[in-house]
Amino acid sequence: MRKKTLTRIVAAGATALMTAGLISAQPSTASAAEDTPLACADSLVTKKLENGSSWRMCARIHPIKGLILEQIEFKPATGEYEYAGYKRVLDQLNIAQLNVPYDTGHVQYNDITSYGFGKQYLQSQGPEVCTGEALDVEQSFTYSGQLVERTIPGICVQEDPTGLMTHAQETQIGGGTLYADQGTALAVSSISKISWYEYQQRVVFDDHGQIEVGLGATGDIAPGWASDSANQFFGNNPKTGWPLSGKSTVTSTAGGETTTKEIQSYAGSHWHNAMYKVDFGIDKGEKQTVEQWDFSSPGNGVRAPIVEGTGTVKSSAFTSVENEDHDQLSWWRVLNPNSKNKDGHARSYEIVNNNTANLLMPDWSPSVTFTNYRACEEYGSDNLNAGCPNQSILDYVKNDTHELTDPVAWVNVGFHHTDKDEDQSPMPIHWQKFQLVPRDFFAQKPTVKDARKCINGPFSSVNAVTKPCTPENTVAPKISDKADGTAAVVPAVGKTLTASAGTWRSAAQRLTYAYTWFRNGEAVSTGQDYTLSEADMNASITVKVNASAAGFPSNVAESAPVVWGTPPPVPSEEPSTAPTTAPTTAPTTAPTTAPTTRPTTAPVVKKASKLAVKLSKTTVKPGKKNKVAVSVTVGGKPVSGKVKVTVNGKVRTLTLKGGKAYLTWTAPKKVKTYTVKVSYAGSSTVKAASTTVKYKVKK
Repeated sequence: MRKKTLTRIVAAGATALMTAGLISAQPSTASAAEDTPLACADSLVTKKLENGSSWRMCARIHPIKGLILEQIEFKPATGEYEYAGYKRVLDQLNIAQLNVPYDTGHVQYNDITSYGFGKQYLQSQGPEVCTGEALDVEQSFTYSGQLVERTIPGICVQEDPTGLMTHAQETQIGGGTLYADQGTALAVSSISKISWYEYQQRVVFDDHGQIEVGLGATGDIAPGWASDSANQFFGNNPKTGWPLSGKSTVTSTAGGETTTKEIQSYAGSHWHNAMYKVDFGIDKGEKQTVEQWDFSSPGNGVRAPIVEGTGTVKSSAFTSVENEDHDQLSWWRVLNPNSKNKDGHARSYEIVNNNTANLLMPDWSPSVTFTNYRACEEYGSDNLNAGCPNQSILDYVKNDTHELTDPVAWVNVGFHHTDKDEDQSPMPIHWQKFQLVPRDFFAQKPTVKDARKCINGPFSSVNAVTKPCTPENTVAPKISDKADGTAAVVPAVGKTLTASAGTWRSAAQRLTYAYTWFRNGEAVSTGQDYTLSEADMNASITVKVNASAAGFPSNVAESAPVVWGTPPPVPSEEPSTAPTTAPTTAPTTAPTTAPTTRPTTAPVVKKASKLAVKLSKTTVKPGKKNKVAVSVTVGGKPVSGKVKVTVNGKVRTLTLKGGKAYLTWTAPKKVKTYTVKVSYAGSSTVKAASTTVKYKVKK
């Protein structure tokens, strides 16, 4: 990774902000920077997503380029399967040019270098636009000869749902174990208005490490009026535009004679040629490699054409035009050869670009261009930097004679806009996008569940050594009347109860189930069936099911209780602090007069226990699952015994195994903050302990 200078923004330095024309965003919480802090001071944006993964970056507004994101890093939901902390993906990402040529041939605009997405063009984002957090942007610029200094909410940061992320059934016809995830993403955006068009720059960072870069166009179509001239935004040539509204009556006078005629005008079709500068920094590597993958067919196989892919390392700067340098199936990736995932594969990100390039214009015909990073090369065309003025990507490639080791991708996302009636008014937003997709950045899906972590490679190859799967219970075991499984259980002496195993995520393992029955928390029998006796009267009967497979960890789930009569009360977890209101009237017992003849037993000094409690999610949506992990240790060593977990008003008793216990529950529908209380009763040698944690139910 090169040691280039990254922009630092100091909130207190008003003079520096005015001089440099830079904009600062409000900081997020400092505690989010768990690794080496990013060099962006108060422009830091950090977001932990719903599934536990996190993104962090520096976000600012440049007076010309608009939204700039730097030092972009991703942390998976857990480091157990991949890596702990953050890893760098990109050094910088920003729009480098927006070219708008009209099909009539009479005009084209370079909206970035001629106007810009900052200064007066940056729009304020109120709550009707930004549903998350709008970060303040400080600006200083000259407009109509006047100095303007203002602070506006110019960068929007929010977590958005992305819909279904994964869906996998382990049975062919469904109804079996289902693995499904609903995803969310961090969206960072800004809006700029240039004349009649208004553009949203929106970069979406999802909870699996993918980045989507989009430019949306809204506002209004170009202004027009009925005219005989072809050189108008609304001309008279149906081949270069689209009719909007009906015909118009046009009156003209020539030679003293006035004529009136009806004219159908056509809104001029045009291109939005957006070029993004993507400065890669995979795992902060000193050397990055660019590969182009192309596909061809040597002939037919038994049932289908054979398609073979060939990867080529690109050793020097290049442009790639479809049907000249690549075809429809080609793609590119940037990898760090010295950064390997747990399977030994080089970490990389792939560029996925399905947009149409404008093949009529040399600067805009490449789908992608790669060059080495040079500080003066800031814009895709009409470069404003004095170090290489007025140059474009074609010049950058021609001038780059070094080995391609510090790659910058110039990605062209073209969109040909043919106006339509529904574009009036305001115009519905239309998008041009590309994606940066992790390829081997992780050895597995970075949010892999315990019940699936052993699936790595061919599906039949289950890893029981380094990544053994733990069965996960999704539906708790249930006690029913063996004689009539549909009837409510009515306890009686001699009645036989039976237990279901519940539903488990088995990760391609064949599970076996062991059943243990409990009376008031004490084990009394094993087996799938249990016959009630007189000893079970005034008791709470539960069953625990242990799911296991040879060579894998086991897991336990407990049923809801069957209550017969009045079970003994659950002992209070804390002594009452309320004072006794009535005075004691009975006299105290007379003191013992006889001397003690035997020495008293030395008191037992109990050791202090350490009770640790961790929630999977501190914020959860109504009806979604949450999980608490409990561990109890003494002097760093695990202890046995039981813990009680009070959640949603219910008390659950869990047995510690290796000093640990787990409980999964469904969040209530009511939106508010809830308390989870955990207590350890202690033993004859270990002190009791209790603690509470809170979680929030939020839509």
